[in-house]
Amino acid sequence: MDNQQNGWNNQSGGNGQWDRWNSNASNSSYYNQPTHRPYGQTFSIAAAVCGLLSVTTSCTIVLSLPLGALGILFAILARRKGKKMNGTCTAGLVFSAAGLTFAVVMMVYSLVMMPVLMRDETFRNQINTMTERMYGINFTDLMEEYYGYSFEE
Repeated sequence: MDNQQNGWNNQSGGNGQWDRWNSNASNSSYYNQPTHRPYGQTFSIAAAVCGLLSVTTSCTIVLSLPLGALGILFAILARRKGKKMNGTCTAGLVFSAAGLTFAVVMMVYSLVMMPVLMRDETFRNQINTMTERMYGINFTDLMEEYYGYSFEE
């Protein structure tokens, strides 16, 4: 086989360098495009998955906060210097921010509404029954003993 046929550059003194423009189809990709995956694609996919999980688990608060934070972190890591974010990365960033925001709003709302709900006798009895089953002490005594907070009417 001739070296010129394989794409080896013999015109400049036979230096043995690969000439990608004169190569045959078995040694290069279609239209001489790079065959590697785009950089940051795995972080983009991770950001999108964490963002979707953060939105879907936002009512649990406990799962949504770390998943939203990880989604934002992966979206930032996927963005390279001087490069734009791809669509997957942008969607992951938006979903992560939405899930994180909704979880924080739910947490603040539940902390603000707890004293109001504890004034309701039916709700207080339900909470007391659940904490007695789990911890062996009712909720009112638990709050007074460990946190020094009492629910007075």
